Amino acid sequence: MPTLSLSISPSPLLIEARREPQVCYVLLTIRATGDPGAALRPINWALVADASRSMRIPIVDEQQFRSLLRNGAAQETLVDGVPVWQLSGPVPPEVRDSASSALDHVAHALHTIVERLTSDDRFALVAFADEPLLLAPIAPGSERVTLVRAIERLSAIDLGDETDLAAGMALALSQVRAGRDGRRADRIVLLTDGFTRRPAACLALADEAAGEHIAITTLGLGGEFQDDLLTALADRSGGHALFLKRAAAIPRAVSAELESARAAAITAVAISIAPARDVRLRRVTRMRPALALLAEPVGAAAADVVGLQLGDLAVGAPVTLLLEFLAPAAEPGPLWLGAILAASAGSRAAQLDLQATVTRGAPELPADLRTAAARAMAARLMRRAITAGEPAEAARLMRVAAARFDDLGERALAAAAREQADAYERDGRAAGLATRELTYATRRLGGAP
Repeated sequence: MPTLSLSISPSPLLIEARREPQVCYVLLTIRATGDPGAALRPINWALVADASRSMRIPIVDEQQFRSLLRNGAAQETLVDGVPVWQLSGPVPPEVRDSASSALDHVAHALHTIVERLTSDDRFALVAFADEPLLLAPIAPGSERVTLVRAIERLSAIDLGDETDLAAGMALALSQVRAGRDGRRADRIVLLTDGFTRRPAACLALADEAAGEHIAITTLGLGGEFQDDLLTALADRSGGHALFLKRAAAIPRAVSAELESARAAAITAVAISIAPARDVRLRRVTRMRPALALLAEPVGAAAADVVGLQLGDLAVGAPVTLLLEFLAPAAEPGPLWLGAILAASAGSRAAQLDLQATVTRGAPELPADLRTAAARAMAARLMRRAITAGEPAEAARLMRVAAARFDDLGERALAAAAREQADAYERDGRAAGLATRELTYATRRLGGAP
């Protein structure tokens, strides 16, 4: 039977005796231990596909594009001072018939998934745009004919041009609930390429799913989706957040998500952190597998118990959290910082008392802890820049983040941040695609050696 374990770095935890409160950093690692060769877990999935007009537009390859140019069907124009190619009329029928849309790539991915389902698996398919549509109610994987027929309808349906992700999520959540039995990896996988109505309703549904230990994985396609919303949906519920620059990447991403769900040794791991009296929890940042700020309690809440969903754990794939505490002034001796509990319905809980020793002449922070804190700070600066209301402030913060990336040896990230700063100063805003590339590249900082 797989079990959970907790460990911290540094160990022992030594902090300097001071007459004023001080910030303390701790790296917490949560692992699943067990037989790596154990049987793969069955899944209980609902895939939610954006079926708005943009997902149905044919995507031409280079040869087809050159044909459009020769026939005068495409021309170069300026949009916000940037040269882009636009069609001068409808897509010719011969091109439309041979070019795949994003929904065609989704259908291809689903056909691949259906071939690998077993009778123990459960699967549902939901499409959404102006409204949601249940194409395939939750059904055993053995009902392949029903699932294939539902997939074949995906590219042909017309649900409008708007994007109401919340409606699709609510329908998918009801299907996952119907297929639960405690043995399967419960997950919602959603894919969109646009901005949704009612983002607050989406976040509320993510919290609802998290409370029921249902992970949400998000696949953002192209350069116009709400990366802040999609990453928040995944982080709140313990799922994954993936950026797909091109529609051709959809099948591989969906397949990888299936393998990840099957490989889970322990599902729906939740963690709670209870600070000791007079100790405040300032931040919890996940470093691995993807860097994300999970909690930032303020005011009185900083002294409360913080509960977080970490999602599924596979043997050999630990989750690492950077905990930032504000400890009180203390004389040399023991100092209790708090208690940590990791639990899952399918395994024995793991508990750890976080005890520090206050001493004079404490050693400096270990290199791994200093690096983790620096990476977390750089990511927060970059995110603050993107969400800043004023272009001048956004540019300033982006340049500060770039300097932090340089200090970390992340030259590519530093260059991308400076390009964004230039765009804020020149155009008053940053490019959508470049912003999303930077956001998701920064999330990978936590997994770097």
